[in-house]
Amino acid sequence: MRVVPRRWDNETWVCSVRGHVVPAARVRHLTAGDRELGFELAQGGRICRCLRCDLWVRTSDPADREVTSESMPRPEQLPRPRRGAALEDAIVTRLIALERAVHCALFTVAAVVLAVIDTDLGGLRSTSQALSASLQGMIDNSARGGSHAWLVRQLDAVGSWHLDLIRVLLVMALAYALLEGVEAWGLWHERRWAEYLTVLATAGFLPLEIHELTHRVTVARLVFLVLNVAVLVWLVWAKRLFGLRGGRRSEPTGPDWETLLSAPPPTAEEARC
Repeated sequence: MRVVPRRWDNETWVCSVRGHVVPAARVRHLTAGDRELGFELAQGGRICRCLRCDLWVRTSDPADREVTSESMPRPEQLPRPRRGAALEDAIVTRLIALERAVHCALFTVAAVVLAVIDTDLGGLRSTSQALSASLQGMIDNSARGGSHAWLVRQLDAVGSWHLDLIRVLLVMALAYALLEGVEAWGLWHERRWAEYLTVLATAGFLPLEIHELTHRVTVARLVFLVLNVAVLVWLVWAKRLFGLRGGRRSEPTGPDWETLLSAPPPTAEEARC
C-alpha cells in the first residue's frame, strides 16, 4: 500500500536528513575492484556511492580518525539501509508513533491538571464561587451580559464537581497516557506487539468516537475518526497483521543487493561534475 506520492523519493529526503550511507568514504585505500562503490580522483578526493539513494557524492580523503577499515569490507559486511517499500513503511510507522506521542502528552497534561484539582478542590470551589458572584454582579449592570453568561455557568459548574468523579477522570487520563506512550515507544522502535496493540486500542475506541458523533457532529471529531480508521486499515494491511496477505512470513525480502552493488560507476564526465 503506497502512502506517499510516486514522485516523492523517500531515499533522497531521508538521506538529506540523516546523511548518506557511503562506506567508501571511510576506507583508507580504494582499489580498482571497489569502483562500484567508490573511486579516488586524480586531483584528490573521492566519488562515493550512497547505498540508500544511489547518489554518487564527492567526498574528501578520510582523516585518520574517520577511517573505519583499511580496505573495503566484503559485500555481506556492508550496511544495508532500508529502501523502497521497507523505508516507506518505517516512515509511516514513525509518523503514527509521533501522533500517539502527542496524545500521550495531552493526556499527561490532563492528568496533571486533574491532580492539581484533586489536591485543592475546596479552594478551587471557593475561588470559582467568588469569581462567579463578581461576574454576575458585573453582568447585571452590563448591556452585554449574554456574552459573559457562558463563563459564569462554567464557574458555577466547578462548584458541583465531586471528588470521586475527579479521581475517576484522573485514573482514566493516566491510563490513556500510559497506553498511548507504550504505543508510541513500541511503534517508534518497530515492535510487532506495538502494531497489534495499536490496532486493538484504536478499534476499541472507534465505537466511542462514533457514539460521540451521533450526539454532535464537528469537524474535529470527523477528522479524528477518519485518521484513526486510516491508521487501523494501514497497519492491518501494510503490516500483514492477523495473518492478512499471508502474514509476516509473506513479507517481501527487500531489494536485490547483489544487483544493486554491481551498478556501474559514473562516467568520467559525470565524475568531473
